Amino acid sequence: MINTSKLKKYIIAIFFSVTFFYSNSALKAEIKVVTTIQPLHSLVANVMDGSGDLGLILEGSASPHNFSLKPSHARMLEKADVIFWFGEDLESFLEKSLKTISTKAKIISFMKLNEIPKLKFREKNIFKHDDHDDHKGEHKDGHDDHKDEHKDGHDDHKDEHGHKDAHGHAHGEFDVHLWLDPINAKLMVKEIAHVLSEIDPSNAKKYNENADKTSLKIDRMVLEINKSINKKARFITFHDAYQYFEKRFKVPSMGAVTVNTDVQPGAKQISEIRKHVKEENIKCIFSEPQFNPKIINVIAESTNIKTGVFDPLGSTFKPGKSLYFSLIKDLSKNLSGC
Repeated sequence: MINTSKLKKYIIAIFFSVTFFYSNSALKAEIKVVTTIQPLHSLVANVMDGSGDLGLILEGSASPHNFSLKPSHARMLEKADVIFWFGEDLESFLEKSLKTISTKAKIISFMKLNEIPKLKFREKNIFKHDDHDDHKGEHKDGHDDHKDEHKDGHDDHKDEHGHKDAHGHAHGEFDVHLWLDPINAKLMVKEIAHVLSEIDPSNAKKYNENADKTSLKIDRMVLEINKSINKKARFITFHDAYQYFEKRFKVPSMGAVTVNTDVQPGAKQISEIRKHVKEENIKCIFSEPQFNPKIINVIAESTNIKTGVFDPLGSTFKPGKSLYFSLIKDLSKNLSGC
């Protein structure tokens, strides 16, 4: 005869075991996302808002131009469901690992996202006013012909995979600092929500709602900055990384100390910058936390202009949802005395 009491206890035990198993499975199935740089991490954090596991590779003042992966990063990449990056022209250190380690991850390169307009790198480090007119090198798909390029007879920049071109750029044809235009950031946020929703449909509603909220917050920030930013600022930067920001807020830089961060400017180039500072009545010169400010200080001392810091990665801010907004606002504030 069947002992109903024991059978009942047995069924209850099985029920709780199954429930525990599926609960643990759900926890294990939590989406794992990896990002490369802090501004990108911040945008993804706004969309995820606590859902899943979000990892960051470059923290603090680490620069993607000379970064080396650690074993902990390799483990992070191996477990990832999604990896967001800009592409090999910025994060060249990641290119091989994505092919060999991140075999199961969906990989999103924002430089390959057609919806985001791309700007070509400026060829010289001293910018004339016509360098800022209409940005004729802007292309929505990144594959348009560049008919007005190379008037000096140089060949097209065919190599877009981390090699120096005829003008000394240690990167491809297009400027990779997309995030410095907040409107580009909105397009990135939209793509982030779309990708996460495909992989983690149970949280799709949350991702899309968060993306909408983040876009509205970006719009408000752009309006605020447009009202307060110094449109008459006359400044130069350490390297040519800010044209997306310049174009969005109509604050054209007068030049950059270098167009290639891998090569230190020589005496002739520094002399040209000094001359340019004096002739154009430039008020400020900006260093970056990722690079030694020695050259910036030398130029400043000999020209008596103000020094400041432009940080395209937000290295002094705590990683998280607010970092992207703090970064963009900080760039704007730094122009106030220029």
